Amino acid sequence: MRRLLLVGLLMVASIAAAKSKPKTSKPATHKATPGKPAPAPQLGAHVDAYLQPYIALDLFQGAVLIAHGDKVLLEKGYGDANVELHVRNTPANVFRIASLTKPFTEVLLGRLVEQEKLALDAPLSRYLPDFPQGDSITIDMLRLHSAGIPSMNSIPYDEEAPAPNTLDSLVRRIARTPLDFPPGSRRRYSNGGYAVLAAVIEKVTGQRYADAVAERVLRPLGLTHTFEEADGVLVPGRAYAYTASWRSRHGLEVAPYQQMATKSGGGSLVSTVGDLHHFLRAMYTDRPIQAATWRKIFPADSVFSYQGRCPGYNVFMARDFKHDLDVVVLCNNYAAGMVGDVGSDLIAMASGRAVATPIWRADVKVDSARVEPYLGTYRPEAGALPYGDGPVTLRWRGRELVLEIGGRSIDVPIPQGDDRYLLRNLWSELKLVPGGAGHEPGVTIRPLWFTTDARPLKRVP
Repeated sequence: MRRLLLVGLLMVASIAAAKSKPKTSKPATHKATPGKPAPAPQLGAHVDAYLQPYIALDLFQGAVLIAHGDKVLLEKGYGDANVELHVRNTPANVFRIASLTKPFTEVLLGRLVEQEKLALDAPLSRYLPDFPQGDSITIDMLRLHSAGIPSMNSIPYDEEAPAPNTLDSLVRRIARTPLDFPPGSRRRYSNGGYAVLAAVIEKVTGQRYADAVAERVLRPLGLTHTFEEADGVLVPGRAYAYTASWRSRHGLEVAPYQQMATKSGGGSLVSTVGDLHHFLRAMYTDRPIQAATWRKIFPADSVFSYQGRCPGYNVFMARDFKHDLDVVVLCNNYAAGMVGDVGSDLIAMASGRAVATPIWRADVKVDSARVEPYLGTYRPEAGALPYGDGPVTLRWRGRELVLEIGGRSIDVPIPQGDDRYLLRNLWSELKLVPGGAGHEPGVTIRPLWFTTDARPLKRVP
């Protein structure tokens, strides 16, 4: 079993109980003994070879750590921390960790329970008396994404405004927004719920979230490179944020701006691979909460894994209890929608299992004559795709084939052969479907990070 948290894929945030992996070709040649950690030199060479297809597609740059218990087997940087200055990534670089912040918030809640400052089964109204339907929402519902709070983690902000948004302004906006469903009736991933939790934490501690988590979680664990990032703050050793270019099939773009003032609780921390490894090693010990509290918050399972994504960053950490392995992958590339698959494959490699080489290629040329009948605008069925219902357009821009959603350029489809194209920024596969028997040529899209089949798109006349 696996506890898997998937977040923030481009324009939406969704929780998936399982993920479909991309098709793979021939297995890698890793021959470590199954069930035993791979030797470090062999593991390093195999990880390098495994990541190369992603690097060639400008999909992966960042830092990786693999450890057996407290022993680090691999700790390495890939690509650039700052592309403009040609500064290479190292394991010491600091990354935004997006929704990997949430497990830290859960541990903080556990510490406050131990200090008798709050109760997980208590109604929200006990701490935020003016919050609508607060009598029907518990702290645990917020923590477990079952409170019905919309997944809102930002509000419109004018960069020339005299003051930025705040956590309080976001929570007040959430309070005015109708619930998605009756509290406790179902589960749906909610950044908004964690913003409300941050507000509760500030109320019961009398501290800012940043100070509360530092005092009760980060400092007791000795995490010296983990802290809450504030807007405009200098982050020593920062790995800067990028995404695969939507203008051409090669190169990177600076990632969209993200305001940090409204991310407390659910996506505001920065960290390193080393600090996250120390956090994983603390699970089920008596640091900084009691072992029984760890187990209440994170029920025992064979593998715990967490994934996060925010503009310019895609991050993953996992602990495999069966093999006593920890894996941390921090990527400063927004397009890396496959980082959860990468992390899972690294666990398999480290435990001695064979892992197939990713099939994605960067060397296939676009056949313009083949593509021509498929140019035009299409619409998916309502709700069929996780990145919205806006019209999808395929067209030429200069010599590049471009995919647009709602009139906005999103991706340069990368040909893979057999009428398949990789959409890097959507981490999806587009396929050209020949016409016949009175049907026009069409296209399908299959999100690679979401449990779904290929979805046909209907051509718009």
